[in-house]
Amino acid sequence: FNIDTKNPDVRKGEKKDFFGYKVLQSVCSPSLVHECNGNSYVNSVCYNMTSQLEPNSSFRPAFQECTKKTVDLVFLVDGSLSMSDNEFNQNKDFIVDIMNTLKNSSIKFAAVQFATVPRTIFDFNDYQAGHDRAKLTNEEHMKLLTNTHQALTFVLKEILENDKAGASADATKVVVLITDGDPTDSDGNGIVKIYDDKNIIRFVIGVKRFRAIASEPKDKNAFKIENYNGLKGVLVNFQKKIFKVEGSKVARAGEMTNEMAQSGFSAAFHKDALILGSVGSNSWRGSLQDRRGQIETQIEDPHMQMDSYMGYSVAVGEKSGNPLYFAGAPRFEHKGQVVLFRDTGMKWNATQNVSGDQIGSYFGAELCSVDVDSDGNTDFLLVGAPLYYQFLEKKEGRIYIYMMELKFDQQVSAPFTGRFGSTISSLADLNGDQLRDVAVGAPLENDNTGTVYIYLGDRHRGIRSTFSQRIMGQDLDSGLRFFGQAIDGDMDLGEDGLPDIAVGSQGAVVVVRSRPVFNVTARLSFLPNKISIDNIVCPSVGDRPLEMVDLTVCFEMVETTKSSSMNISYMLHVDPSRLTFRGFFDKANKKSRNLISICELKGENTCFNYSIYMPVCVVDTLSPVAMKLNFSQVDSEHMSAVLNSDSKRHADVMIPFEMRCKTHNICIAELDVDFNFTTPTLLVAKDNYFNVTVKLSNFGDDSYHTGLTIYYPQGLSFSRMTLVEVT
Repeated sequence: FNIDTKNPDVRKGEKKDFFGYKVLQSVCSPSLVHECNGNSYVNSVCYNMTSQLEPNSSFRPAFQECTKKTVDLVFLVDGSLSMSDNEFNQNKDFIVDIMNTLKNSSIKFAAVQFATVPRTIFDFNDYQAGHDRAKLTNEEHMKLLTNTHQALTFVLKEILENDKAGASADATKVVVLITDGDPTDSDGNGIVKIYDDKNIIRFVIGVKRFRAIASEPKDKNAFKIENYNGLKGVLVNFQKKIFKVEGSKVARAGEMTNEMAQSGFSAAFHKDALILGSVGSNSWRGSLQDRRGQIETQIEDPHMQMDSYMGYSVAVGEKSGNPLYFAGAPRFEHKGQVVLFRDTGMKWNATQNVSGDQIGSYFGAELCSVDVDSDGNTDFLLVGAPLYYQFLEKKEGRIYIYMMELKFDQQVSAPFTGRFGSTISSLADLNGDQLRDVAVGAPLENDNTGTVYIYLGDRHRGIRSTFSQRIMGQDLDSGLRFFGQAIDGDMDLGEDGLPDIAVGSQGAVVVVRSRPVFNVTARLSFLPNKISIDNIVCPSVGDRPLEMVDLTVCFEMVETTKSSSMNISYMLHVDPSRLTFRGFFDKANKKSRNLISICELKGENTCFNYSIYMPVCVVDTLSPVAMKLNFSQVDSEHMSAVLNSDSKRHADVMIPFEMRCKTHNICIAELDVDFNFTTPTLLVAKDNYFNVTVKLSNFGDDSYHTGLTIYYPQGLSFSRMTLVEVT
């Protein structure tokens, strides 16, 4: 309610550079790509910025170096009868060419010929001892059947998984099958599936259509040639394939560690630690990187599933001096999950988690921890699910509020459609109630122009369930897009003692300033303390009004933030609930029961005096006269200070009449009724009258709401009453 939307500071940059994607003191580029032996690794680089937005240092978290891994590669050569001796020798030459090209790599080679039965040409030990060329040269052509599946079983047991053959247990295992036809045996033992389960890469170089044994994707791992003269043509392409395998961490991309980490996708500070989210590490299970100085620790959840994106968001908290790390995994089981990590002294352990309840909602895409009373202990965790959809209401986005320890407290749904909850930021105290407040972004609202919602803090529930202000990007600058995709509001950028909010949008950052906030309390008082009834005469004689009381209206202004003054408008009402008025403000206008005024409040107390009048005849002097005051701020959007939305904006006072009672304001009346007939007899006839004179006297205390009832015979009708005398 106190964010100035009329004078925003809009700073624009290049959209192509994703300017405005994040607004933080430490910024990371999570998509830094570097090539490793033909493989593209997606890591990151982070920069620490000064207050003048100058980078003073940089580092690369969870960086995967271009390291070559051990590869055990077996050539499985077809020696069937359908192949000529010349073609068989061409196979040998192809093997020699491959080994010559990769002789300085970390690849170990072995070779097996197969026909009806397989036979080892040379194993890994022979290759490392330098005996491979001689054995390959001396190998004779078998010229029998093509039992390919039997040969694959032999290679697995006798070469790839046989340490006596020089195999390395941790090596990436590769089989290169060179054949001129389909197998003559069947895969009765499921050897191809076994190879898949063991992540053994298979390349097939075939003269005919032969793809079944190749690894996925088969189109890229099967090389078709018309005849063995075509081996030279696939040599260069095949060498690149093998070289890429050497540079990869393991056999398949599904088992990567930090090659695609994108560390810095999310970031948070806690004291001397920088915590970064690495969404792509461990086959996109995700992890956190805890960086303290030059020391970097990777934090993982052993139960996190593949492709969960843990680290998509990160938040930090503290309880009793112990740090807490929260990590969002919005793709966990397609519903999303948030994991709480605690430091046990030896390592960080995942101690608790909470999951989303709607498929595709992206629960955990945004996290925000809130120390609502700023006592050093985290009180609430806010979790965003920006894709949560309410079909009937046509609303998109929801935030969940959890008390420590991840105990559900309340949920706040999107007011409209627009990915509400894409960003959540804890703000410095905006309204001076000593509680931190929260901003929630909906960057796709209003046709992708974006909106930011301000929620005031609540000591018991984290935030209030209804927003206090809605800031629409289109109202600040018609060119803004995705306003609210990033929010940060913990700094005083204007150095005026008031918190400001930086909001990111596509190609621009908008700084909106908070305005001073006042608590204003109204007070009514009057003199004399009771309304005199001395001059009240009923029925009234003349129209000259009587003075009722002198009313004093005071406004007490308490500064909750840095501020100077403010304008308010107030309205006074006399007896607002009565149809018959007993008081008015203007002596010349008895109908002036209301008064409206505008004033400027500068000091701590501002008072105004008014005279209240009443008619000569006031019938009801028992009930007090009610005075009511309502006030509000004048043109709050353009004012430099704002009236606190929590201020009680009304005041009431009851003004009593005098009571002339002998004992303790308890009036005991002594009423006496006397009457006589002015005509001795009644002749019942047309147009004949029977007059009665009644005298009502009170010899005790004042009597209120006194009534006189006269009963008369049927047949008579009441004509009129005339007041003779009042004393």
